[in-house]
Amino acid sequence: MANDISSSAIKNLIFEIICAIDSSEYNIKIKEIEDHIEDKTLMQFLSRHVAVTILTSDEYAEINERLKKLLDTARPQIEKYWGIKNSGLCFLASILIEEFWD
Repeated sequence: MANDISSSAIKNLIFEIICAIDSSEYNIKIKEIEDHIEDKTLMQFLSRHVAVTILTSDEYAEINERLKKLLDTARPQIEKYWGIKNSGLCFLASILIEEFWD
């Protein structure tokens, strides 16, 4: 898990994303998630659309930064690597697991 972010915080964030997926309320595309990762505004965007566990602004910044680095590396192979074609929230849960889970 990340040095500064507890495993339980990331786990709770992923659970919130899974609940949002299950609700079928959100039609967030992969491109929208990618754009917010690119702009390092993902966590702010997510907090407006999905119930997000209480994280500090430093944790928001770390998540934004680490996902940006991962996206820069993974972008050419996103669909091939993760097998996700449609749901931005499924894509987000997958990259959070990839980046933060040891």
